[in-house]
Amino acid sequence: MRLRISILLIINTFCSLTSFSQDKSNRGKEFWLAYGFDYSFFNESPVNEQELAIYISTEAAATVTVTITNTGYTQTLNIPANTVDATIIIPKSGPNDARTLTDGLQNRGIHILSDTAIAAYAHVYATMVSGATMLMPVETYGYNYFSINYTQTTSGSQLPAINPNTQNGPDWYSWFYVIASEDNTRLDITPSDTTKNGWLPNNTYTINLNKGESYHVFGKLIGSSSQAWAASKDMTGSKVLSIPGADGNCHPVAVFSGSGGIRICRGDGGEFVHQQVFPSQAWGTRYLTYHTINNTNTDILETNRNYYRICVQDPATVVRKNGIVMTGLVNNFYYEFQDSTGGDYIESNNPILVAQYMVNENQCWNFPVTFPGPPSYGDPEMFYISPIEQGQKAVRFYTPRKSGIDYVYANIHVPTAAVSSLRVDGAVVPASQIIPHPNLPSYSVALRRFTGPAAQHTITCDSAFTSTVYGLGNYESYGYNVGTLINNLNNYTGIQNTLNTNGLVDTFTCPKTPFRLIAKLAYPATQIHWKLSQVAGLSPNADSIIISPVSIGTEIINGRTYYLYTLQQDFTFANSGTFYIPISYSATVIENCNQTEFATLKVIVKPGPVADFSFNSPACLSDTVHFTGTSIPGIFNLVNYNWLFADNSTASGVDTVKLFTTAGSQNVKYTIIADNGCLHDTTKVITVFERPTAAFSINGNVCTKDSVLITDNSSIAAGTITNWQWDFGDGTNATFTNNNPFHHIYTTPGNYIISLITNSNNNCKSDTSFVPVTVNARPTATFAYSGNICLGDSVLFSDNSIPNIGNITAWQWNFGDGNSAIKANNNPFYYTYGSSGNFPVTLVVTGSNTCVSDTFRLTVNVSSQPSATFIISGKPCIDSVQSFTSSLSAGGSNPPTFNWNFGDGQSFSSATSNSTTHAYSALQSNVIVRHWITIAVVAAVIPHLITFRLSMLIQLQILHWIKLSFVKKNQSSLHPPVQE
Repeated sequence: MRLRISILLIINTFCSLTSFSQDKSNRGKEFWLAYGFDYSFFNESPVNEQELAIYISTEAAATVTVTITNTGYTQTLNIPANTVDATIIIPKSGPNDARTLTDGLQNRGIHILSDTAIAAYAHVYATMVSGATMLMPVETYGYNYFSINYTQTTSGSQLPAINPNTQNGPDWYSWFYVIASEDNTRLDITPSDTTKNGWLPNNTYTINLNKGESYHVFGKLIGSSSQAWAASKDMTGSKVLSIPGADGNCHPVAVFSGSGGIRICRGDGGEFVHQQVFPSQAWGTRYLTYHTINNTNTDILETNRNYYRICVQDPATVVRKNGIVMTGLVNNFYYEFQDSTGGDYIESNNPILVAQYMVNENQCWNFPVTFPGPPSYGDPEMFYISPIEQGQKAVRFYTPRKSGIDYVYANIHVPTAAVSSLRVDGAVVPASQIIPHPNLPSYSVALRRFTGPAAQHTITCDSAFTSTVYGLGNYESYGYNVGTLINNLNNYTGIQNTLNTNGLVDTFTCPKTPFRLIAKLAYPATQIHWKLSQVAGLSPNADSIIISPVSIGTEIINGRTYYLYTLQQDFTFANSGTFYIPISYSATVIENCNQTEFATLKVIVKPGPVADFSFNSPACLSDTVHFTGTSIPGIFNLVNYNWLFADNSTASGVDTVKLFTTAGSQNVKYTIIADNGCLHDTTKVITVFERPTAAFSINGNVCTKDSVLITDNSSIAAGTITNWQWDFGDGTNATFTNNNPFHHIYTTPGNYIISLITNSNNNCKSDTSFVPVTVNARPTATFAYSGNICLGDSVLFSDNSIPNIGNITAWQWNFGDGNSAIKANNNPFYYTYGSSGNFPVTLVVTGSNTCVSDTFRLTVNVSSQPSATFIISGKPCIDSVQSFTSSLSAGGSNPPTFNWNFGDGQSFSSATSNSTTHAYSALQSNVIVRHWITIAVVAAVIPHLITFRLSMLIQLQILHWIKLSFVKKNQSSLHPPVQE
């Protein structure tokens, strides 16, 4: 039997397993940055000595073009695989000058575009001034950012050993900037403190950018201060939010933060820093720290202490350092601390970002140093460290030597269980340079020194790790993240193979293997759009938009609660490969345009095990056929073996036997299933001789008296079929000697079974093939009408149709005069003819089973109306005889009857004379005389009024009526006259 797993089991598996299918990293094809403000532009003689270099690191050969917006600057590089190009120096003067000289809008964006994925770094260096950053590609850009800078002070240490009346270097601005990669970019910027251009803290300001433009915000400079460490307002916590632009869309951006100059510890000469900021969606919940090294002998145990800021989006976030809840949140945004003599483990229940600040010569905590002190190596530097969940298994990075860098180190945080697989430039890290992390022993800290000239390096491991690299010189330093994932940690996506029985996370599936889609979202979703139509090879692939989706559960991932969503449907890929399924989801708490974020569900489809089988041949009718599985499992652990035969019978086991009961060529399908749910099947054709297979089809269910078209589909593997024995299930049967399509009529409604037995030329008889057919009852159409009429009158039609089964849904009338009507009910109705004559009226009704009745007919006769008046003669006196003469003549082939009502209670009728007399016996006035005729076919009473007076003795009003009535079978129908 085929293995099936219940939905409940799948849901439980979803809740207990974590998988992550994004793969956005610092490697990409397109990057943007600006030439951030540096106090060296105008200070530190010789001014403008600094250089901005772009380093491009490749794995595959790349063609890279670097341009500067709104200038003529462009450089194209053809970089070989596994090399670094460090030749790009960004212009700092002349028409292509890209420097940011002040705050506000700038239009000199630096654009890096490659035809293959690269890693890029930006390094500003001069004598005793240096700062570097890892660049993030466009596909990692976000919609919501916070700037992380540093306070231009001594970080709580004693005052610098300089003139306390001299402020820090001029133009030591704390700054951040945002750069647009698309037109119509609109942003809300909320500074955390007063800015150079007069923006006020916590007020929001809206700006518009087009592609390549950047907007720079400087902290307000604190001039003429007696505090020697004061320089400018700290911009930490300033917020950048993308909002709908002129085109109605939100556009992702990049944000950089830094300082034109900064002093962290006493004795520091001041330093430029800049770093690209992680978008808030990439913040994590678990971080490991370890201080930078400030010695010349690669001593990992050296005591050195760095500063850190832990930034939170939500002030209610619970942050723990080494298991202890932190307090003292600054400006509702960050915690600041100086690390312990070893590393720290930071964890939280909501996303956080950790910035590390490198100092020089331990001067922040151990000043003055013991004499003679160690050489003074390093200068302040800031870099953002990756959360554990953004670690990678392999990175490639570059270690420059400018300017005056003597020592280059990398700190590596790696799972302790994976230390044996850790390699730096292919070599094992010496055990003396690896220690367990002091506050999370399941991880270790490895220190690696890079010697020699500037070069590209690699770090690899079987498990994901995080790392930073930094260079130290005499009053010089740089540092940055060596490489990281920059995934949206607001969602995890993955798959679960439906037939999985091993309970492990499915990191891949196989061709034809059913799997479920999983989305784990950090918020309760209000809508999820599974964009399945954008994925070639996926089946089924119709988009699915779920409004108010119902979560199937929650899961705590790295201390954060996620809501689980899936489509209750299996999907398959036909072929192996890597596929990406786009997903968008909305939630009320998402703080960006349309409250919507985007995810990509990566599906890796690997070749699965290979199913194969053999069987004994030839296979004959009524003989047992032996099937032997000969599959190739490969790396898979096979747990189920299923057989499916053409007659839909099944079997299980590696081998099986089958007694075939039908002949001909038949498919035998053999399926093998591994414990991870991957399956493979193969189908082979086996021919069973001698016995024909009866098969036929019909054109569908019919109505009584309609014909069923029967089409034979019988087959035989060898020989020919000589006759076809049909039983129609209604008491009739037939035997044909050919298989031409034919019709059969059922006269009585009901459910019938048509059966067929075929015989071969060898008198082999097939099993009986059955096809059911339903013969639906037709409704019976019938109606009545009120009688024949005269022209101008209406006839009343009354439906009397019988549905026989179900209901009648339509009445199709044809009135015989060229007019017809389709009615949706059987209410009686009137119809008026526009001319006289005989009109055949027909009715056809349709039943709720779609059957149509026979046509019912009745003929309506419409006669022309005769015109009747009369005249009166005589004196209107008592006992005087009045003569009344009709305008119509007596006699003819259809003689009329003349009817008179004299208005005094007396009446008279005659079938032979159109005149009569009458005497009034009493004085009367306003006498009304009525006259009408009755004809064998039509009776008429048409009102015609004549009034005259007679000498005050009697007053007559003579009213002439003609009214038509129809007589059926010599019986007259007289309608009472109607007075006009």
